[in-house]
Amino acid sequence: MNNIAELTYEDIQILLQLASELNENPTDNPELFCNKAKILSQKLPLHIKNILTRFSTFGSPSGFLLIKTIPTENLPPTPDDNNQKIGEHTILARIQAILISFFSELIAYEAEGYGRLFQDVVPTKSMSKNQTSLGSNTELEIHTEQAFSKLRPDFLSLACLRGDKQALTYILPVQTIIQNISEEEELLLRGPLWNTGVDLSFKLHGNEFIEGDIRGPFPILNDSQLVFDQDLMSGTCEKSNAMIQKIIDIYYKHRLHHNLCPGDIIIVDNRHAVHGRSPFFPKFDGNDRFLIRCFSTLEYDKSSYARVGRMVKAIYS
Repeated sequence: MNNIAELTYEDIQILLQLASELNENPTDNPELFCNKAKILSQKLPLHIKNILTRFSTFGSPSGFLLIKTIPTENLPPTPDDNNQKIGEHTILARIQAILISFFSELIAYEAEGYGRLFQDVVPTKSMSKNQTSLGSNTELEIHTEQAFSKLRPDFLSLACLRGDKQALTYILPVQTIIQNISEEEELLLRGPLWNTGVDLSFKLHGNEFIEGDIRGPFPILNDSQLVFDQDLMSGTCEKSNAMIQKIIDIYYKHRLHHNLCPGDIIIVDNRHAVHGRSPFFPKFDGNDRFLIRCFSTLEYDKSSYARVGRMVKAIYS
């Protein structure tokens, strides 16, 4: 399948060697880390470069690329929150960075995950029912990552250190939506008829935003690109509100799913697909699901006015 890259033994040995050369600390010196990752990415095997180039240039029918399966080292217990900076020190995170850096630029957001390049995505007991990546007991509803922001990432990547058999990552590509609506409905989706709020995860620390807490109105479809948020989006009229439900219905009928296993890296095309997650029920015993998340962009200079180094300042989110 063109959305799954199965690594050979030789591929894995090369990736492990490249990761061993990436010794910089992504929190203490993110620019040096990213520059080194970019240089090392040029040493990737040619067929992996070709896979990454095709995906970043032309996308995939599924809206994602899945890279399987990289050995994971012995890990400390899954932390109780996302402020321990554990994932960024793993070999898997460094391989993730090298792969992403071949075709895009890693980027961080001050209001999300403490402004770090890598975020530990772990279930947090106090947020188990919330609509954030730290939730668990409630389905994480379909959304574009940072649908509210003009500086949203083009790609998000999840690298799995520990999985959970109940936790399915759901993805719906834009073409599936277009194939299941009428021409009249598609034309409607291309009009500026929707508003959206700012993600809860961006508001947890009391941040204020230049553009306020409600954004829009804007279209859901713009050329081949898709912006949607089941939880935070509202229409400006009866027809536009009805289209939100139509997309949700399409999602539940046609969504793709994958259960992330240790060593999997999934890259979601945030321009052309939306994603969600099934509910799961962690035990909070140190063995729960543990992912490493990072974001990247194809238009790095677009956010230059809003960034300090690699990090977009909260006020510009």
